[in-house]
Amino acid sequence: MNVIPCLSALAVASILTVGCAGPYARHVTGPGADEVIIEDVRTDRENGRLSAQVSLRNDDDDPLRLRYRFTWLDASGMAVGIGTPTDAWLTLSLAPYELRYLRAVAPMEDCADFRLYLQEFD
Repeated sequence: MNVIPCLSALAVASILTVGCAGPYARHVTGPGADEVIIEDVRTDRENGRLSAQVSLRNDDDDPLRLRYRFTWLDASGMAVGIGTPTDAWLTLSLAPYELRYLRAVAPMEDCADFRLYLQEFD
């Protein structure tokens, strides 16, 4: 009879563990991802190419500087466009509590997904 409470507790613990990663962990990663709140991730197609928009917020009293880069993936999950201008690291400064939208368009039509990598930048 003790099995049911144990299974219920295990189910709740696994749900809480998954929730800690956040709903956008599949798209936004890197050591700087913990420094911001990811508000939303949206994708669309523009002239046949995937476009991505990530809204993020600095949830701190101090300004924040980040480096970021969009990496584009094909349907197999392989990175495409490496070494192209769309693969470059860019810098971003966020004032305390500022909300910012990062937007990028895939370098080619066969891109099916993306990752946004964030690094804190001093």
